Amino acid sequence: MRSSYIGVAIGLWYLVAPYVWGYPFGFLWWNDLMIGAVVIAVSISFTLSPGRFQGWLLIAAGAYSMFSPFLHDYLSQSFPLWNDLVIGVVTVATGVAVGAAGLEIVTAETGSTAF
Repeated sequence: MRSSYIGVAIGLWYLVAPYVWGYPFGFLWWNDLMIGAVVIAVSISFTLSPGRFQGWLLIAAGAYSMFSPFLHDYLSQSFPLWNDLVIGVVTVATGVAVGAAGLEIVTAETGSTAF
């Protein structure tokens, strides 16, 4: 369950990063705000109803964050580039942790093994 709180903290960082790093208003600003909103929503949904699906959603959001500098060609802007790469990796790792926690909870509730 702690991993969902870490997910909320990561989402809050995505929301604050454009202000901290001084992103120009436009795509980069909105991109991080949308990723942050998705990460927070998924993390809160895991807290309310734990499952493995939320882990996959966090992994997808983190992967998008990591690849967005290449997809949207903002490689020349160092703060958004490194923020999205590093925090994307952290988001993927949190997604793996959330998925593992969801698997553990589902297995404990059903009393069966996952394999």
